[in-house]
Amino acid sequence: MNGDYKSPITIESAHGSSGKSAYKIIYKNSARIDFSIKRPDINDTHILLCIPGAYTKLDNDSVDGLFICNGIAHNRHSINHSLSGVIEMVNGDCSIFRSYRGSTLTDSVIASIEKQHGSLFQQTWLVVNDSCAHYKDSSLFERRAIVKFHNGKTAIVESSAAITLWAFANDLKALKVKDALYTDMGAWDEGWYKNPKDGKVVLLGNNHSQTKRQSNWVVFESN
Repeated sequence: MNGDYKSPITIESAHGSSGKSAYKIIYKNSARIDFSIKRPDINDTHILLCIPGAYTKLDNDSVDGLFICNGIAHNRHSINHSLSGVIEMVNGDCSIFRSYRGSTLTDSVIASIEKQHGSLFQQTWLVVNDSCAHYKDSSLFERRAIVKFHNGKTAIVESSAAITLWAFANDLKALKVKDALYTDMGAWDEGWYKNPKDGKVVLLGNNHSQTKRQSNWVVFESN
């Protein structure tokens, strides 16, 4: 898994150590990662990939938990203490860390990201600093995550089969992922990327039934 930096994004395939799923890996390479609460335009030639990021609340179709979008904080007093992970995006790159029931989302952290005109949202962590999360769930879904590899590269990894969150997290670690954050799936799973060879749109996800209710998106965009 190399990820050719000559192209803004590259796509590779890998097999998980669990033997339960193959994986599509979409490397960010020289592209920038960003966050939006306005649906990205699929015809925008600068946008190379688009996926749902944070969970969407079922009652009002809004972003679940605290989030910051391009330097503006939202839901400041609605931190979701049950969401275990956080991603911050500043200057086209990202970092993933644990929230420890929201305790890491301090006023100073929020102020720093606002000052840098960055973005942040809460989600479920899978791997942080090589430590793999332990989940006892038995539910089977197609899975997707934003990951940072040991070599510093950022990518989106998506399973081809329905698997448990526990199997997904362990497969990511075996693929030499250092940090990984889950992204919204199930009925909200529709995403897409543009094939770097011909620019054609390739859809991601299988369900797509609640696409209209998606509230937020993570994008890879060209510089």
